[in-house]
Amino acid sequence: MICATTTPPSFGLLLRQTRDGLARQLDASMAEENIGIGFTHFVGLKTLAHMAPCTANELAQALDQVPSAVTRLLDKLESLGCVRREAHAQDRRALQIVLTEQGRELCARLKKRGDAVMDYAMRDLSPDERAQLMSLLTRIRDSLTPP
Repeated sequence: MICATTTPPSFGLLLRQTRDGLARQLDASMAEENIGIGFTHFVGLKTLAHMAPCTANELAQALDQVPSAVTRLLDKLESLGCVRREAHAQDRRALQIVLTEQGRELCARLKKRGDAVMDYAMRDLSPDERAQLMSLLTRIRDSLTPP
C-alpha cells in the first residue's frame, strides 16, 4: 500500500514497498499455474536450483526463514513432485533435499514468469537505467554483507 504524503518515502520504506509490489505481481502470475504456489515457492525453487542437494536447515539459512516455514514449503514442493527428501550421504541422521526433473521444469516456467514481472516493473526504465539500478542495489547489498 502506498500512502499519499508530501515527503518522499525513506529508503527502507521504498525498498519494502517495491518488494511488496513485486511479490503481489509474482503471486498473481504464479497463481496462473493453478497448482497453489506463489512467490515464496518460486524463491524456494530458485534457491534449491542453485544449492541442491542440501539439508532443510541449509535451505532455511539461505532463505532467512525459520525451519518450520521451510518444512511447509518443502511439503508443498514435495507434493508437487518438485523435490525429494533422501538420506544424507555423510550424516545418517539428516535428510538432504534433492530437486527433481519436474522441479527443474517448474523452476524454468516460473523463471519466465518472474522475468516477465521484472520486465513489467522496470518498463519505464531505459536499459542504461536498469543497469545502473542493478549496480547501485548490488553495491548497497554488498556493503551490508559481513566480510
